[in-house]
Amino acid sequence: MAKEKEIGTCALCQKENVELMQSHIIPKAVYRRAKSFENSRFRSFYEPKEIYQDGEKKPMLCHDCEEFFSKYETKFANLFLDRYLKNPSDNLSEITEDTNFYTLTVAWRILYDDLYVHYSYSDDSERTYLEEYEHKLRRFLYGRYLMEKPESSVVQQTYEMPDLEGKCFGEIIAEIEKYYKNKLPEDISEVRNYVYTLSELGFRDAVVKLFDYMIFGYSFYTSTRTKYYIISGYKGLIITTAYHRKRSILITDNCDLIKKSGLSESVVKKDIINEINSLINEMRKRYPEVQNKLDEHGLRQKIAKRYEK
Repeated sequence: MAKEKEIGTCALCQKENVELMQSHIIPKAVYRRAKSFENSRFRSFYEPKEIYQDGEKKPMLCHDCEEFFSKYETKFANLFLDRYLKNPSDNLSEITEDTNFYTLTVAWRILYDDLYVHYSYSDDSERTYLEEYEHKLRRFLYGRYLMEKPESSVVQQTYEMPDLEGKCFGEIIAEIEKYYKNKLPEDISEVRNYVYTLSELGFRDAVVKLFDYMIFGYSFYTSTRTKYYIISGYKGLIITTAYHRKRSILITDNCDLIKKSGLSESVVKKDIINEINSLINEMRKRYPEVQNKLDEHGLRQKIAKRYEK
């Protein structure tokens, strides 16, 4: 029986009543290269009963937007990821404009999934700034889409001059600024991508080997509440997109916090290392629980049997 089509609004172009593709959050090309065996499956670490044939998919994008992203995924896999996998100990390839753009497409999908599918940060005061981050990335990506596909049938959003009657001077200024900002291309000068190997970040071989079997992606923010990160990892690569919100104000006399609020590469690397250590500690804490789940209903034996040859 054919799977019923899902109709909705495309997360990128915002076109309504279109068929939504089953879009990979992290591209299928990455999962395909991570497979150890032809019949490999992917399982959630915390819920090992959950099986993913070729990665996690969500009804997110229309066909045209899916194809738009696919082009950059292919370039990344062929020109960056394959070179890295061939010689993981070598220096990483140069981060080209296409690689940079690919990284933003994945970061946006991860953040969108966190905010509007899992509805993370629902009781968190920082959700507003993460939504701002998502909106900024979406407008930038969609702007590129319109540049590359001027013949697209997607109707570009129009912005009408707001009604200013009855508003105070401050509200009028804010509305006019918003109006002109929406008419301009999205400014992502506060957003930057970072790509490292776990070895470059100083992790030992045991950690590198553990993460070789993992694919993950999620968002987080730092204790200073001035930087918002989207992190993903696969095959020993750690790819991070950072939003350093300059309008955020840190009021403190704590010198350590002031240092942590910076955006120098050394500070960013420390943030990433701390987050990976937090992830490892969470996995270590929940390891006994995961082992118990593997022992339920003979799941461990079923997995072992699948790979016995």
